[in-house]
Amino acid sequence: MFNLETAIANWRRQMLAAGIQTPVPLEELESHLRDEVEQLGQSGTSPSQAFATAVQRLGRANALRREFKKSERTFMKRTLLVLFGIFGVLCGTAFILPAMAWYRDHNAMPAAQLGFLLLGMAITAVGLGTAIYGFKKRSA
Repeated sequence: MFNLETAIANWRRQMLAAGIQTPVPLEELESHLRDEVEQLGQSGTSPSQAFATAVQRLGRANALRREFKKSERTFMKRTLLVLFGIFGVLCGTAFILPAMAWYRDHNAMPAAQLGFLLLGMAITAVGLGTAIYGFKKRSA
């Protein structure tokens, strides 16, 4: 006699063996699997055939693992983008502050200090834009 809970437990073990080990994606996949089995069962398919069809529709473990790896890489890229932007803001500020201190102390700014000021402002603007873009991509 077919036992759905045993079949799902075996399916989970296969997913874990294939490398899908983070709990959230695995729970989500199981939820989709259960929904599909329920829909197929309501249409008159036997429980064992409904389970087999649902597993086939959901996809093989290796293909699912590759898809989850893609989403993890995307998250990592977004995080690095935000960190790069924050680093840019800090580096730009490191150019701006000495130039402003020179101006404060001497009430004038030589061309060299003006160059550092403009360079720092450009680096800060690019860093700020990159950080904002990364945060917007993360929340989207």
